[in-house]
Amino acid sequence: MEIRWFRSHTSDVVHLYQEQQELPDRQMQVFRNRTKLVKDDIASGSVVLQLHSIVPSDKGIYGCRFLSDNFSGEALWELEVAGLGSDPHLSLEGFKEGGIQLRLRSSGWYPKPKVQWRDHQGQCLPPEFEAIVWDAQGLFSLETSVVVREGALSNVSLSIQNLLLSQKKEFVVQIADVFLPGASPWKSAFVATLAALPPLLLVLAALALRFLQKQRRCQEKLKKQAEKRQGERGQGVLHPPP
Repeated sequence: MEIRWFRSHTSDVVHLYQEQQELPDRQMQVFRNRTKLVKDDIASGSVVLQLHSIVPSDKGIYGCRFLSDNFSGEALWELEVAGLGSDPHLSLEGFKEGGIQLRLRSSGWYPKPKVQWRDHQGQCLPPEFEAIVWDAQGLFSLETSVVVREGALSNVSLSIQNLLLSQKKEFVVQIADVFLPGASPWKSAFVATLAALPPLLLVLAALALRFLQKQRRCQEKLKKQAEKRQGERGQGVLHPPP
């Protein structure tokens, strides 16, 4: 009995089982230590080959040839490769151009994913920056950022979609635009919700609070300096030359 799993041509051996033995030395180098033949139902003519550590270069045409004293057969099929990437990493970059800059990174996607920011009304938001590149394994890594400006109330969402799998990862950033006297319009409650990464909630909240407090301190310092200069001019205070 011979069971030959091959790629494109019978000479391109993916896995070979011959005379009740598996012959790893006959395998193509790229498939060594990555295959496992399941022979539980071999007596009834049914076998399964498991392929591990899938990479994009594995996609293509494969076949299986079954030979025995009383039966022979061959089948071909096409292997598609798809990767649903890692849970996205979201960071608050700070204040920029009158808004809050959000940046997101994710990796391990295949094929190239579709990325889309949307506002609370579902309208598309153009990214400030977007880069989708191949990594060393042939998978796609992405980085994208958007500036959420004053007036973009409520939810801002981002979706990363694998079109081949018809699956996507989506999360929502909630920004409550609360205007306070003497404070920045962006001194607000900033909460990010990402079901896959609950600890990110605390990180984002802490970062937002730090940025807001820093901006408030700067504003108060400038205000006091302006009041001091105005008071000195009103009182006719003269400073001797150095």
